[in-house]
Amino acid sequence: MIKIEVTGNSIGEVADKLLAIGGSLRSTAINALDNSARDALQAKRDAAKAEVAEEAPASPTPEEPALSGQTEAPAPPTEEKPSASAEPLNFELDVAPVVLRAVAAKGKPFVQDVLSEFGGARASDLDEALWPELIARLEAEIA
Repeated sequence: MIKIEVTGNSIGEVADKLLAIGGSLRSTAINALDNSARDALQAKRDAAKAEVAEEAPASPTPEEPALSGQTEAPAPPTEEKPSASAEPLNFELDVAPVVLRAVAAKGKPFVQDVLSEFGGARASDLDEALWPELIARLEAEIA
């Protein structure tokens, strides 16, 4: 059991101290949530990369040159990224930690303004299709 005793000369002073303690506890909880969410997301991404690697052909077949005698240089290889529709975002693991970090960094009114731009009052109210854009916007603002 944890017992916290807060004393002060006025109710306002005690309230300020309690708010400071609450903010400290929230930051600690957010950091713990961020770390576990980051680990879970990385494991998910690693599994998806392994799946993509298994499905990719070992050696692609070269394309036939054009009949007119012109040959085109092969396009440089591009790294394939799993599409957003291949693996939907999880609100608890992907969206909530970013929203909480943004609230801690920029404040709740700022995050509410961003959410209103997306047409919602809460991140959980938004359409799942908007989550990647919301995450990108908030992470850009945090950085």
